Amino acid sequence: MSQESISDLVARSYLFRDLDPETRHRVAALVHARRLGDGEVLFLKGDEGDALYGVLEGKIRIVTGSPTGREVLLNILEPGEVFGEIALLDGLPRSADAVALGETRLWTIRRGDFVALMKAEASLGIHLLALLCQRLRAMNERIEDTVFLGLPARLAKQLLVLVGTYGEDVAEGRRIALPISQSELGQILGTSRESINKHLQAWRRQGWISLERRHVVIRDAEALEGVVEAGVME
Repeated sequence: MSQESISDLVARSYLFRDLDPETRHRVAALVHARRLGDGEVLFLKGDEGDALYGVLEGKIRIVTGSPTGREVLLNILEPGEVFGEIALLDGLPRSADAVALGETRLWTIRRGDFVALMKAEASLGIHLLALLCQRLRAMNERIEDTVFLGLPARLAKQLLVLVGTYGEDVAEGRRIALPISQSELGQILGTSRESINKHLQAWRRQGWISLERRHVVIRDAEALEGVVEAGVME
């Protein structure tokens, strides 16, 4: 990977794109490449937080588990997405597992190199603090959803977020291009695949969505927005 392509990669990352060009160039000088095979573990919960990662090709599943062995899917990261920001700053153990979905290529910045740059560039630390505050606000919103919204509203909201991020136009409406199973939706929302299927099938019969293998097509976004606004607890 050329230095020019690395600089372009850093410029596209939400973490660094608002930095001045000179600081971005210094960040780009820290980047290393890494490859993972399908199913290969990048890190496990409890591992040392020693690097920041960005997805170039493939996907990364971020998962955690309960003491009873239940797995909860927290996120599926696509090309262009960045993860590991918290560990990059505090160096504490990882809070979840990261596993490759398919052949995956990553870029990475080691914590030691990045901390040294932050000490030299005060504006970089201030910039990252603001971004982490945004993440905290988003997490608070997710907690509020769990407390105040019933499953139909949370599922409808998740579908709208996914189609807003990964949507592509098709004849029937907007298709969520990210492959995601009903079990994975259940893991994200903390419920069973059967409960997810129950609501998806009801919305399919009403003509609000269409179901494909590992994909959902949103045919009536306004109807789903109405479910979110109603927010009726089951």
